[in-house]
Amino acid sequence: MTPPLQQGRIVWVELLDPQDRNPKVRPAVILTATPEIRENGEVVVAAVTTQLDMAAAEVCVELPWQRGGHPRTKLNSRNVVVCTWLVTIRVSEIRGTAGLVPLPQMIRILEVVRLTSDPPPVPPAPTS
Repeated sequence: MTPPLQQGRIVWVELLDPQDRNPKVRPAVILTATPEIRENGEVVVAAVTTQLDMAAAEVCVELPWQRGGHPRTKLNSRNVVVCTWLVTIRVSEIRGTAGLVPLPQMIRILEVVRLTSDPPPVPPAPTS
């Protein structure tokens, strides 16, 4: 059974790198508020990368991980959410789901997105 799509869900989706090159299936975090997610709609995601120095530390949020997969996030290597690497995707483009971002990190992600986006693409606080 596939876990429900919701704000904070980590999903697998093909994204271009920040220079709009090199498509790659990578994890991303759904930022769209859960009540706004529609099966035939779009969601805003923030990309997750293992390249820890890809962006300035102040726009990145590290997620919990562990070898074999973290119990909550399901991530198995050190990573960061790049809060300025936002992409709008169709829900139908999601190739798979992983775990959930813990609440403290989700609050921080949404705060950084709000502070670095104009206009902000997501609500300032999690809905779950």
